[in-house]
This record gives sequence, C-alpha cells and structure tokens, in this order.
Amino acid sequence: MQRLIWTAASLMTFMLIWTACSKKNSGGNNNNSNMTLITQAVWKYDTSGFDLTGDGKIDFADTLLAPCFKDNTFQFNKDSTVVEDEGATKCSSSDPQTATYSWSPSSGTPAILKSDADSILVNGVTVQTLSSTQLVVYKDTAILGISLRYILSMKH
Repeated sequence: MQRLIWTAASLMTFMLIWTACSKKNSGGNNNNSNMTLITQAVWKYDTSGFDLTGDGKIDFADTLLAPCFKDNTFQFNKDSTVVEDEGATKCSSSDPQTATYSWSPSSGTPAILKSDADSILVNGVTVQTLSSTQLVVYKDTAILGISLRYILSMKH
C-alpha cells in the first residue's frame, strides 16, 4: 500500500512539472521560465493527501506515506533527466541511493508531466502550481470505485 501511495505521489510530482512547462504565454518565454523554476534546486516532500471537494486543496492528509519516502529528493535537469535520491532513510536496503529517470512535459493545457520512473508516471501527472518555492502536482484516480484526486506538494 505504501509503495502504491509513493508511486502515486511521484506521478503527481512529475505531472505538476509537465503542466508548468507547457503553459502558454504570449510573451514567448514562459517555457524557459518554467524550466528555470523546475531545475533551479532540489525538490523535497512537503505534504500530500486527497482533495475530496475538487477545490485543489488537501482535505484528507496522507498519513500512510512512510518516512522513508518523505525524505526522498528530486533534481530535475534541463537534459530531461530527473535524479531521485533516497535520502537518509531507505525503505529497502537493496534500493540504490540514487536513480535517474527521464521526464517530459506534454504540450496541452493543463500540462502533464510524464516519466519512465514507473508504470503510473508513464501516463503522467498534472501540474497545479509551480513557483520558485513550490511544486504541486495531482493525479486523478479511483480507489474502490470512488474517484479521488491525490495532491503532492514539494518545496525547496
């Protein structure tokens, strides 16, 4: 269950970045600005949970996400790679300390961030917010037939 939650959280992070990269701007430099925001520093976990009302805010915090996932960091690079670091606490001692994946944004609105990190991220996550200090992504999903939006917030 924790791996499923972490995978969903990772997917949402990637989708958030994708959406931010593909927003349109009449000034012509928004994509460069978004790329700068995403790649300027390492992202770390802030909060996660379920949006039950559809207002883009967490209504029910994810209390099942293990600490070994919460200390992971993500460095998005301009060469379309992302390096995930396991942090001080690994969930499994056999996991490598770092892993590198590819990532890419979609060209639609809202932006979708996709990655080859796992099967969930292949379909992407949606970027809700991207600023110099915050990255928020979400993934719409169904659990036991109930439609839910899972939100993952990351910070510098």
